[in-house]
Amino acid sequence: MASSKSVKQRFLRFVRLTCAIWAFALLAPLAAAAAEPAAPTALAAPKANEAKASETVAHARELAVSIERGHLSREAEKKQWNELSGLIDSQTISQFVLGEKWSEATPPQRKAFASAVTDLVVQRLIDRLGSPLAEPFEVGATRTLDDGDVVVVTHVKFRDGHIGELDWRLHPAGSKLAVTDVLVDGVSISVNARDQAQNELKSNGGSIAQLIASMRNRFRFQ
Repeated sequence: MASSKSVKQRFLRFVRLTCAIWAFALLAPLAAAAAEPAAPTALAAPKANEAKASETVAHARELAVSIERGHLSREAEKKQWNELSGLIDSQTISQFVLGEKWSEATPPQRKAFASAVTDLVVQRLIDRLGSPLAEPFEVGATRTLDDGDVVVVTHVKFRDGHIGELDWRLHPAGSKLAVTDVLVDGVSISVNARDQAQNELKSNGGSIAQLIASMRNRFRFQ
């Protein structure tokens, strides 16, 4: 037979195990309840970025209207043009537009091309948003993509009278969100610029310098 001492030891182990099980059962709901407030925090970042993206788009529209309708001095117009340019992710768009040729471009050519592409996007935004006919302008739904980019849907009246849709894609860049593309009635500004650039490179023998010069000749500021 087992000694009374061993029986007592087994009994004490049983008691300790039972207490541990009860303690776990009692504490588990408390731990789960304590963890629940973390859920809104996890959602805060995307919601904050979506709000910031909408503000960026609204500001881009204000600048486009001011440049096109404001009767500004050339100096003031250039200042607002530069401010609108600052909302564009020139690096991302220019690399996409130039494609494989980006690796062949020299640092000065990359800088010049990025500047030209940004001016191209700005000019097209002004054409679409700045006209007195471009009313009303409405900022609609926003959504955050899996990669963290934010899409903002807007609607505006185009020159031909129909209400068009502009879908803005913005990418987190430091403390701000920068525009990486705008789809005008489903047509991407970036893709359109890439197709034009590639066609021009084919016709000029692949000269990046000629492409930049050609793009510069189309802009309000040179």
